[in-house]
Amino acid sequence: MRSQLVMNALSLYAVQGLNYLMPLVVLPFLLRALTAVEYGTIVFAQSLMGYGLILTEFGFNFTAARDISIARDNPAEVAKIYWVTTAAKIILLLISSGILCAVILLTPRFRNEWPIFAASGMLLLGNVAFPQWYFQGLERLKDVAAVQAIAKCVVSGAVILFVRSSQDVLIAALILSLPQLIGAAAAVVMKKSLTPSQFYRPTFSDIARALSASWHLFSGNLASTLYLQTTTIVLGLVCGAQAVANFSVPSRIVSAVRGLTLPITQSVFPRFSRLFAVQRNEAWHLLRQVGKILLPAMAVIGLVIGVFAPLIIRMVAGDGYREAVPVLRIMAVLPVLVTSALMLAQLVMVNTGLSRQLSAIYMVVGVASLMALIPLIRALGTSGAAVSLVIAEACGPILMGGVIWRKRNSVGYQSDSRSA
Repeated sequence: MRSQLVMNALSLYAVQGLNYLMPLVVLPFLLRALTAVEYGTIVFAQSLMGYGLILTEFGFNFTAARDISIARDNPAEVAKIYWVTTAAKIILLLISSGILCAVILLTPRFRNEWPIFAASGMLLLGNVAFPQWYFQGLERLKDVAAVQAIAKCVVSGAVILFVRSSQDVLIAALILSLPQLIGAAAAVVMKKSLTPSQFYRPTFSDIARALSASWHLFSGNLASTLYLQTTTIVLGLVCGAQAVANFSVPSRIVSAVRGLTLPITQSVFPRFSRLFAVQRNEAWHLLRQVGKILLPAMAVIGLVIGVFAPLIIRMVAGDGYREAVPVLRIMAVLPVLVTSALMLAQLVMVNTGLSRQLSAIYMVVGVASLMALIPLIRALGTSGAAVSLVIAEACGPILMGGVIWRKRNSVGYQSDSRSA
């Protein structure tokens, strides 16, 4: 078991390095080819598409991956889960696309930039076209990592070749929205099947049950969007695209750092699903081992980011983004906070029947963050948006830890608590 987990993690790291380093390599080219306002407009459009992504995913990235992991020795059941999930995601894609089109057309500020919003809409199509949750449930993570690496290399090369000036802003928006579609195409070319060998015809009752089973995670993800995507949207509406750019550059840097944890969490998620179903003591032991690796590493990296923030911003974005330096320093604590929340939410709560409580936590944190967001932005500008994000990400793991602690000390978990 350990050998397989290590191989999965190492294979992911081998290509996830490309997934997160390539955007950082390309970002300086992009920021120097486009003005801060043009770059901010692209980020603004992608943030709006984030709402559509949440609706299209609907929590299936966790629930479907978990269910496939548990049923992977039963090809018929895996096929049923796959086709029902895919049908549900296609329906949600159509609904989210219609809603977003209406919002863009009815909002003058969005309507004026509709080509960029339309290009960014490819993010939604790619989310359905590439079933990462299917690969994750089967622990075919090396396949996921390989096609993602190819996609990121293609996207990065296209940005460098085709985005040369402000006249190429629409091309940039389109290219940056294509990674998952390119990944799906790469999987087909590499003859890595995107579907099970068996087919199952979903019924409306199947789709309704799948949506019901994922509802709590969807509502939690929707609530978390209140302080993730909405932060960028509100910042852009209040302070303009320039402020969005000064917020986005540090955010992209921190996201690349946070991505260092994904190979490990993606590798162990299916194993946690199985262990919590049959061997809870082993699951708690594995959680401690994962925490000993990830949390100290993220803390050290966050410290380095805080100390060398001016140099990092100058290297990535140039002297025109000096206002992003204090934002990056504020965000330097996010890697350890987000990693803590990721472990508690995805590895523990999703797999121990605490999805309802997780949804409630996201809802509380999201609403509280949204209430504080506008006052903080008006008082501190871009830094206020970063402060709001940090507060929200700090509250999440605290509340999650409290719920898990009470669960483990309840009836039925006493033995696990003593053994851990």
